[in-house]
Amino acid sequence: MKKYITLLFLFTCAAATVWAANTYNRETPVRQHGKEAGMLLDLGKISMGTLNDVEERKQYLSTVQLEKQRIQNYTLRMVYDNAYTLYKQGDYQRAQEMAQTILSIDPNFKQAQTLAKQAQNMGTYGTTSEAQVIEAKFQEASRLYDSGRLVEANDKVNEILTLQPGNTKAQSWKRKIDYDIAKEYARRGDEAEKNEDYQKALDAWYNALLMRKDDPKLVSKIADAENKLRKQQVEDYMKQALDFYNKGQYVESYAVFERITKIQPGDPRVQKYMSQLKNEIAAGYYTAGSRSYNSYKYDQAISYWNNAKKWGADSSAMDGLIKQARNAKEEYLRLQQQARLKQVQKATAAAEAAAKAAEEAEEDKPEDIETITVDTSVPGMPGQTIIPGASSSTTTTTTTTTTTTTTSSSTSSGVGNETLPAIGSGVSRVSAEAREASRAKYIEGLDAYNQDDFERARQAWIVAKQLDPGNSDADLGLRKVDELLK
Repeated sequence: MKKYITLLFLFTCAAATVWAANTYNRETPVRQHGKEAGMLLDLGKISMGTLNDVEERKQYLSTVQLEKQRIQNYTLRMVYDNAYTLYKQGDYQRAQEMAQTILSIDPNFKQAQTLAKQAQNMGTYGTTSEAQVIEAKFQEASRLYDSGRLVEANDKVNEILTLQPGNTKAQSWKRKIDYDIAKEYARRGDEAEKNEDYQKALDAWYNALLMRKDDPKLVSKIADAENKLRKQQVEDYMKQALDFYNKGQYVESYAVFERITKIQPGDPRVQKYMSQLKNEIAAGYYTAGSRSYNSYKYDQAISYWNNAKKWGADSSAMDGLIKQARNAKEEYLRLQQQARLKQVQKATAAAEAAAKAAEEAEEDKPEDIETITVDTSVPGMPGQTIIPGASSSTTTTTTTTTTTTTTSSSTSSGVGNETLPAIGSGVSRVSAEAREASRAKYIEGLDAYNQDDFERARQAWIVAKQLDPGNSDADLGLRKVDELLK
């Protein structure tokens, strides 16, 4: 944005300078304010319209960029002309400023480079005349030319013509140097042609043509070299395409043949190869799709058959196969779901039966009777006869049908012992069948959860928790479902 505002400023300054020069008014031009959109393209307001293809959009944007560059070059040229006018009028400071502004936008503007440098020299060393500067540049150009440095000599002459466009001596030198440079480019092109490096020859001859625009021999050489280069490229591409074909890389081979058609459209041999390749590629995709279908890889089969259509296979036949594959996939998934449900139901039934059997066995089990062993030697017991000098006492034992107790001997002090039930005897244990059924119910709930059927998932996990109270996965699932159903 800053760049285009600078261009607008230069454009308005240039217009003001022209007006000032024509009216011989040496007053400082007044800057005119305006909108950038009035001079340059506002790309933000340009719609791409119906350009959907990527290549079309690239081409469109490239055209817009070229148009912007053309407008910029045109504007900079106008500003340069006015900077040169200021230079000729002796206003070196303003001429230098405008030239430097041009270089801030386009650093490769050689005429602005020369003008800025010369205006600076003239402003700093006012006693140095322009004639002396021009003469020094002529001497430098002659020295460079004699040493064979033609391009640098040409640059020096161009600097002279920048300061004095009508200098006949500089124009004569320019024609002479251009002729010699063109002659050297033509020689390099001839040498490259002998070595059958047609691209290098064309590059050299086109550079020569820029300086010898009306040379019919040079134009004829260029046309002949372009034909030879096309034939050479076609032969190289044909070799590459056939190499791919022989290796069975049909798609790569077809892509190379497409490049050949861009160089040499309408070649019947190439068209024949491309038609044959399309048939073979389509047949290959059809065969690959059939193999995938028979291996139950239905998505892969559909992809292959779609590619077969793109390469020219019968669309109706391929569409029929694709529809068949989709139906087969749905049936395959349905059968898998049914099998999973049957497995879950079977495991659940087995778990419920096991839980019921365990419950019935628990109900039939008689209660444990507490067994107490009493030491008869304890003083004060009713009906007890204490015999002086007795070392031990007789113990009375009560037994049950389920528990066997041992006779305990009392110590001489006469303290009694009591046998209590084992710790943990009242905790119920989960059988392996119940645990497996609980796991199956958890999986059934997980399947329902993934299908967003949260209520069915909740019921399944409740059953899983009932079958195995220690099922932590079912606990986690119930908490998550409860959060979602709030």
